[in-house]
Amino acid sequence: MQHVLRAKSRQRRPRTPGSSVSPKSSRSKAETEGAAPLRLPALYCTPHIKVPGTLFVSPLLVTFTADSEDKHVKEFGGELYQVNLEVQDVLQCGGITMPHEDGTDLAYFLQLQTRTLNGHYFTREEDGNDPWFVVFRLMGKEDLHRATALLLDAKQASPSQCTPTTTSVPFPCLDCMAELEHAIHHHQLQQQLAKKQERWPSSFAPSRLNMGSFAKFLSGPGDSRGKGSDSHDPAGENAPDEPRGVYIDKVVFQLPEHCQRSVLTKDLAEALLEYLPVGLRLPGLVQWVLRYTPKAHGVSLATMFRNLAERTKTVVIIQDTEDYLFGGFATSAWEPCSRFYGSGEAFVFSFGKVKDDASPQVQFFPWSSVNECCMYADQQMFGMGGGEGRHAFLIQSDLLQGHSSPTPTFRNTILAANEEFVVRDIEVWSLEEVQ
Repeated sequence: MQHVLRAKSRQRRPRTPGSSVSPKSSRSKAETEGAAPLRLPALYCTPHIKVPGTLFVSPLLVTFTADSEDKHVKEFGGELYQVNLEVQDVLQCGGITMPHEDGTDLAYFLQLQTRTLNGHYFTREEDGNDPWFVVFRLMGKEDLHRATALLLDAKQASPSQCTPTTTSVPFPCLDCMAELEHAIHHHQLQQQLAKKQERWPSSFAPSRLNMGSFAKFLSGPGDSRGKGSDSHDPAGENAPDEPRGVYIDKVVFQLPEHCQRSVLTKDLAEALLEYLPVGLRLPGLVQWVLRYTPKAHGVSLATMFRNLAERTKTVVIIQDTEDYLFGGFATSAWEPCSRFYGSGEAFVFSFGKVKDDASPQVQFFPWSSVNECCMYADQQMFGMGGGEGRHAFLIQSDLLQGHSSPTPTFRNTILAANEEFVVRDIEVWSLEEVQ
């Protein structure tokens, strides 16, 4: 099963189905280079410490200057943490929101993949070498959005060239998911320490161990204490009030009233998690809300569009009469605009013929970048994929007739049992922040 990870990309205006031109920024190079640079307070996330300072972001250069008043900077000197990164050396740029280390709030990270640390040695994918990560924690969502938007526009306007640059990065960083795993391990150690202190009065016990719950994201269901946790109990047996890890489901469903069950199960949803953007995978922060299904809302394409207005991250699930289950992840709100739209984060998938007693096996088809025919909708139909008169899936307004074909957009196979199929059920799930 192919696994492709993509950094977040901005939504781009699609071309016609037959276009094979790679997406370009709508802004000219002159406009991009003239964009106002940003000066933002930030933390440079080195592998061991987070250094406070000022992040300067322009269309040509990203620099970080450490805060001269910080104790680590005073001890080792600000030059040790000085970052100079030419934008042409940035391979991918992502804005990532994830839990703060203490589990009480959200943190916002600008994650850059770079092809060089010194401007002379360049990593190349064909050599099997991985790029380096440079990560900065920003103070708010708006700062993250502005920095990411500026860099993505700059990257689209100025393609990279394999020539020596002035890039100088003193410390490559852990990627954000590795950072989360490290924080989880730290809090699990705190939980083990709390067990040794279980005889203390409750007022001395740690009151917040929320990050331990996020271990479920990486380790899956099971006892969060681990198999060897009993060996840390000084009494040799568990006390009745022993602190325990809190289990958080990887996927949380919200069904409409009078809808008892859904075609999409939690096992199937969990199989899709690894292909979703990181910000949609964190347990406890995102819920799957069933915004439209004919069995609850009636057979009406207009109702579907109305229910999905302003819902920008949705998963479409289609079941045909042969019990094939397939669909796609859509990155824009579904609206009958009679044109293609969407972004490169979109993908389609198929579980094939689903059996109740079998573990779900998903075929994943990411955006190929050949064209921008990710999503299409009008008053008579909606679907995903396009080019050469084909669609990865296309559903007519009666929500009964459907078509599936290989497409250049996703380089997919036929997703359903046959190219023409009859729909048994449709569900459109919105991925939303837990309020």
